[in-house]
Amino acid sequence: MPLSEKLKCYALETLLKTTVNLPSRQGLSAQTLRKLITPASKLLPIDTSLQFKSLTLAGLPCEEIKHPYEKPTQLIFHIHGGAFFLGGLESHRGLMCDLVKYTKAQVIHIDYPLAPEKPFPYALNALFAAYVHMLQQGIQPKDITLSGDSCGGNLALALCLKLRDEKMPLPSGLILMSPWLDLSMSGESIRLNEKQDALLSPHALHQGVEYYITDDVSIDESYVSPLFANLHDLPEMLIQVGSKEILLDDAKRLKEYADKAGIKATLSIFPEMWHNFHMFNHWIAAGKHALLDIARFIDYTDK
Repeated sequence: MPLSEKLKCYALETLLKTTVNLPSRQGLSAQTLRKLITPASKLLPIDTSLQFKSLTLAGLPCEEIKHPYEKPTQLIFHIHGGAFFLGGLESHRGLMCDLVKYTKAQVIHIDYPLAPEKPFPYALNALFAAYVHMLQQGIQPKDITLSGDSCGGNLALALCLKLRDEKMPLPSGLILMSPWLDLSMSGESIRLNEKQDALLSPHALHQGVEYYITDDVSIDESYVSPLFANLHDLPEMLIQVGSKEILLDDAKRLKEYADKAGIKATLSIFPEMWHNFHMFNHWIAAGKHALLDIARFIDYTDK
């Protein structure tokens, strides 16, 4: 890694540790953390040359982003991260613009119900209804790529499982960015990378589990911790993760289990990268490379 790139990474990591990681370890309420972290996400660049449209799917607020003068052949249905209790359209608008820029696809991201106000299974059921609504509007499943970052990766994989179990048409591909798939947090990387991951802390994960899972729900249920689900008959996956992430083992184990289930899955581990490094692609080369890989995956599944 060139010195200039190392300096940019160091500066970003220092900033994230101070503005995101540190506050998440202070035992603050969901409402307080939303007020602290969501405004910081507005600093991520937004491409105002793109076309933005507010819409609803199954009664949920969504945003469509696309190139104003191009007719996309693929739709990316993205589910945002935030440990099940943070995030929304504003926090991820910058990343969605970057997905449009790199893939030339149309992107729809959705404001799904958050915990603790709406614990499991509210978000999953809402996303299922939104996906079915898209199909009812005439969008072909072969033209849909499902993606998610962090806990959004959990929900994206769980949504695919639910669609399969309900015998509904599946999307053409599944993109998982820094996915959180094991809510029992049994991966060794949660402990080993705790001081390495600039953005995500184990405390934030524990808080997310506390908010998302009620006492009557088993933490190893397939739709809760989809890492442990039977992965048969799922679409091809692209899994991306940073080597410094506390969730590194979730991504590595998913690749292992997908291989055993006969599901084609590509795992890319980006050296020296932290959780959700994609969001910082304007400053770091690894983020750009990850988005280029996503664009190639979209092109491949579109054939």
